[in-house]
Amino acid sequence: METQASKLTDECAWELYDRGFTVIPLGSPFETPPPYFVNKRFDGNKEKAQQEWPKQARVPWAKFQKVTPSLEDMDYWTASYPRANWAIVTGTRVIVVDADSEEAVQFMESGTIGRTPWKVKTGKGKHFYYAVNPNVEIRNSVNAHSKIDIRGLGGYVVAPGSTHANGNRYEWEYDASWVIDSIDDLPCLSEEDLQAIQQFNGRNVLNKSSQVKTNSPKPNPEVTGNLGFNTADYQPKASGEAVSEGSRNQSAVSLTGQYIASGTDLRTIKQMLDTWNTGNSPPLDPSELNTCIASTILTHLRKHPHDVIPVQPAPPEPAKASNLSLPDSGGMPGHLYDIPGVLGEVVQFANQTARRKQPALAVQSALALGSVVCGRYYKTDKGNFSSLYFLNIAKSASGKEHCKDVVEQILEASGYGRLISGSGYTSSGALFSELLHEPNHISIIDEFGKYLEGSQHKMNPHKAEAITRLVEAWSKCGSSLYPPVYSTMGMSKQAAEEMRKRCIKHPALTLLALTTPGTFYGALSPELVKDGFLGRFIVMESQLKRQVSSDPGLIEVPENITKWVATIRENLAGNLTSHMPPENKPAQNILVFEEAALQRLKALDQEIIQKMDELEQYGIEVLLGRTREKAMRIALILALSVDPFAETITRQVTGWAIDYVRYHDYYMVDTVVNRVGGSSFETQLKECVHEIEKAKERGLTLYEIGRNPSFSKMRGKERKEILDDICSRGHARLIQVAKPTGGRPRMAYVHANFC
Repeated sequence: METQASKLTDECAWELYDRGFTVIPLGSPFETPPPYFVNKRFDGNKEKAQQEWPKQARVPWAKFQKVTPSLEDMDYWTASYPRANWAIVTGTRVIVVDADSEEAVQFMESGTIGRTPWKVKTGKGKHFYYAVNPNVEIRNSVNAHSKIDIRGLGGYVVAPGSTHANGNRYEWEYDASWVIDSIDDLPCLSEEDLQAIQQFNGRNVLNKSSQVKTNSPKPNPEVTGNLGFNTADYQPKASGEAVSEGSRNQSAVSLTGQYIASGTDLRTIKQMLDTWNTGNSPPLDPSELNTCIASTILTHLRKHPHDVIPVQPAPPEPAKASNLSLPDSGGMPGHLYDIPGVLGEVVQFANQTARRKQPALAVQSALALGSVVCGRYYKTDKGNFSSLYFLNIAKSASGKEHCKDVVEQILEASGYGRLISGSGYTSSGALFSELLHEPNHISIIDEFGKYLEGSQHKMNPHKAEAITRLVEAWSKCGSSLYPPVYSTMGMSKQAAEEMRKRCIKHPALTLLALTTPGTFYGALSPELVKDGFLGRFIVMESQLKRQVSSDPGLIEVPENITKWVATIRENLAGNLTSHMPPENKPAQNILVFEEAALQRLKALDQEIIQKMDELEQYGIEVLLGRTREKAMRIALILALSVDPFAETITRQVTGWAIDYVRYHDYYMVDTVVNRVGGSSFETQLKECVHEIEKAKERGLTLYEIGRNPSFSKMRGKERKEILDDICSRGHARLIQVAKPTGGRPRMAYVHANFC
């Protein structure tokens, strides 16, 4: 325990130092306090001294209230005190509110005090981190009778990574919905916040010991060219509001700050805040909303005088040179968000019920629903069925899981919950057994990247077999799927004969897989590309950043959608029931492609052949081998979406299907070219180059590389080989990078585009 704690606290100290915090060493709960501390401070009471020693500064630290410790200081401290706790000095760059009880934490998180995305779980409560307010000087306020202490000028707090005397660790607790790059981007405590804390403490603690100093407010300057409207017209209100209403203002400020930090232009910010405000009950007055936006922008520009907030979206960056002449993959074309027919209503329902909206993933949800509902009982005159595999890639906590809820909710509400299968298949036998039970079903696989990763592990050949059988099942919609041959020795003649007869006529399997970019691209291997598995998926990678969640309330599935599901299932050829035994070939409704639709498909075929020829040099032409087939399957679904009694597939729905599949397949080709090599080493190398490029001019230090998922799965020797190869090929360089906030420079690997 001591060795682990020692290692972790040293690493945390350097990490905090690199992030701009002023840190000093404290005592340690893993050692006995020195005699001077026990005798002079606690009159020989060893038990009490042991409780306080982990919070005691073990170096003179007054000067570090004004200056940052040097590298030599840090080297000496980490070497001299290997098991130390660490503290963050407050007042110059950061203010910390210390809520030391459950009641105090509840108050801080109730909305009365401005929210902050950086918190630390302590031994008894939480620390809440804020940036220093240039208009309010806050000194250290610690009082035995206070429920909440303020750590400002002249104070420090125990840093995350340290260990409390009771054995609890101090741990970061981040709010992922905020985009925070540095300490300076944290929100500030206002005078109203300080007064509210005083009232909670039940005494005028701050006036006695904090010595709050407020600069006289300056009128807002008239700023127009950089903002798009005159901020002088929207003066911030001087008085506070009730919590129920104040939370709206606070949320508006929070959202504006996040969008500014992410580089969003003002016009888009205004549109997004207006849309958000319509869902409030009641909405903020437009003038009041503009006040929140204007004051947030002015605060940001005051703190970051060199920043420029664009009024309109920046034009797209020119595409990188490529031999493939692939279309821009920066965002899905607008018309692809509008699915023809009832499935368009499914998209609307998905967006209305989402806590974090993902419109592109909602389209995938609707198509997956159509795929499983149409099942094995509808086909085109060219032999195409509706079964499809979908893959949704989005960041964690960004709303990708909602597509699963939408499909399940609609099937359950329509009375077809039995079409929902489990989350993935542990072996080829499991897949076959599930198809025997229900030849037409949907499997929704969460954490699909980890599923792929498991399938490539040498100790788990069963998942690899399941992948092979999934590839086969995709192509068997129009024929039969047979199980592996097993020995019938020891079986009765009747049992052996039944086993030989087992087969699945027209298996109709729909997959809806969910994953994060990191786990998916980390598991994506050349083998999965070349064996055609990836090419059978329609892959959608969301480009949206994480969003603050909303509460849409309880919304029932629209009756029009459930009626459509029932009509499709009950209108089966020959008045069949909706469940057919797997060994029986079902009769099917056949829809005929119009001649104009076939001409569109022929043009697509010619285009795809040309693209495949270009991709042959990369060995990934197989990625486009199923593009035409996928478009024809979607066209079948869309024709039934427009008219459940349709007999033809029109040029219009075929054109939409072609545009949709072509966009996503080309995007995936572009991604694979940039991120997957011809071998496992090349794939790893490309993924690591991508991670370094994402860090832009800031680069990645060795410390950060060791914690990056793309690098951390390697051993130290492998990581060094990858980094050496990246540098030798000219993809990146190890250089000294100056910190934008000052302090010692960092040695970091920086991509060649930013050197």
